[in-house]
Parts: sequence; C-alpha cells; structure tokens
Amino acid sequence: MGRITKTVIPARDFDLEHTFDCGQCFRWKKGEDGSYTGVAGGRAARLSRDGENIVIECDDGDFDAFWREYLDLDRDYGKIKKAVSVNDVMCSAVEYGSGIRLLRQEFFETLISYIISQNNSIPNIKRVVERLCSAYGTGFDFGGETFYAFPKPEALAVLEPADFRALGAGFRDRYISGAARLVASGELSEAALCAMPTSEARKLLMEVKGVGNKVCDCVLLFSLGKYDLFPTDTWINKVMAERFGATSVKTAKSEGERLFGPYSGFAQQYLFYWRRELDRELGK
Repeated sequence: MGRITKTVIPARDFDLEHTFDCGQCFRWKKGEDGSYTGVAGGRAARLSRDGENIVIECDDGDFDAFWREYLDLDRDYGKIKKAVSVNDVMCSAVEYGSGIRLLRQEFFETLISYIISQNNSIPNIKRVVERLCSAYGTGFDFGGETFYAFPKPEALAVLEPADFRALGAGFRDRYISGAARLVASGELSEAALCAMPTSEARKLLMEVKGVGNKVCDCVLLFSLGKYDLFPTDTWINKVMAERFGATSVKTAKSEGERLFGPYSGFAQQYLFYWRRELDRELGK
C-alpha cells in the first residue's frame, strides 16, 4: 500500500463537476461530499474542492509522474477560453462550462470505452466499463479500497466476443474484440497515430470496425491531443443548427473546425456541455 499524499492547486479554470461530468470520461465517481474518485493509468486519485483550491489525493509521487499531465494542469485555459469566445453563443457556453479541462486519457482505454459508448447512455457505459475492468483488469489498493486498472490490450485480445457480451456490451462485442486484437498485435499503434497529421490519423482509425466519425474524433481528441477536431453528436448538431446555421452533421463539423481551428476540441466540449445541460434544466 503506497503512502497517500495531498497536493493543493488553485481552482482557477478547473471545476470538478464540469470536467468529470461533461461526457469525456467514464471512470470518475462523485461522492456525497462533492469529491470525485477515479482510476486512470493503473492509479487512483480523489479530488475535492477546498475554498479556492483543489485538493488532489494520490499515491506518493503520482501527482508529478501522472496526474499533472492527465489533468492537463500546465495548459493556459484562460487563453483558450478567450480564443474560442468568438460570439455571444460561445461566451455563454464558455461561462457555463468555465471549469472544463480536457483530460489526457490513455489511448486503448479511450478507444474501447468509446466503442462501448455507441448508442448507449453514460450510466450504462460506466457500468460496462467497470465490469470489464473488474473482470480483466489488475486490482490494486487505494485508501483501503480495491480498484481495478483498465485491462491491457493483450488481456482482451485473447477473449471472444461472447465474453464481452456477457458483460453487457451488446452488439459492440465483436468491435471490442477486433480493436483489442489490432492494438495487441501492433497493427494499430498509438505512437504511429500520434505522429501522423490529424487527417491521416483519422483515416487510419476509421478503418477499425466499429469506429465511426464520432468515436474516431473522440478517441483522437481525448487521448492523442488532436485538438483541431470537432466531434459531432446529437447535442452538437442541435447547437450548431440552432446557433450557427449548420444544417447537417458534415457542415456542423466543418463549420466548427473552421471557426475554432486548433482549439476546436475545446470549443466542442464547452458547446456540448452547455447545450446538454440546458435541456436537462428544462426537463427535456
């Protein structure tokens, strides 16, 4: 059992609910006290708000070794918010989700999680991911509780689609199996995708069965830092049609990337969170 240490950072441009409940990740749970506990990179951490600060509890040495980069703490989000606030709509979206930070998630976990996300609700995605981790991931202790790392590609590559179906993956079972085998064999390489221009990485990833436009863009954005992508889904299509005059998925994506350029992914998250929460507040 490692020694747990606390690191205190300013809460400027960082809100726990905005970041962990904006739809980008699936392994963070909110506690009754408002804190969030999550697993990433075979590690666990607990984050809480204390006045004007965020307190990060993790195993000794893990903050600098892992969580600083994962939480994207060295990026100037004030600069980004200023850059994407191109009109009144974006100003409202940025203000609403002002504490969103884009997490630097692991490639394989993001790929499998977003394959599971297809035509699925966030609560069910989380359930399936947790079952997958509990069944095939490595267990470890954090604060006297057992957590499970996301399984390695090699652990999933030897399984059959039926094994994933038993966890509730449904029709996505064969896609999870195929993607795991591609990554385990080296045919699909994180390093190669990272080194490619966004357009080439997107073309290659789209060749994986079960990876469509949204899954592809989310994987590249949330795990490989391809921030010039503007993933589209129901909420983004709505807001781009209502507020930007985009009449199709294709035009929503192209208009978003035209407007926001290298900050497209950040703008997309502000818009997604804002538009989704507006409907929730109205009870739709």
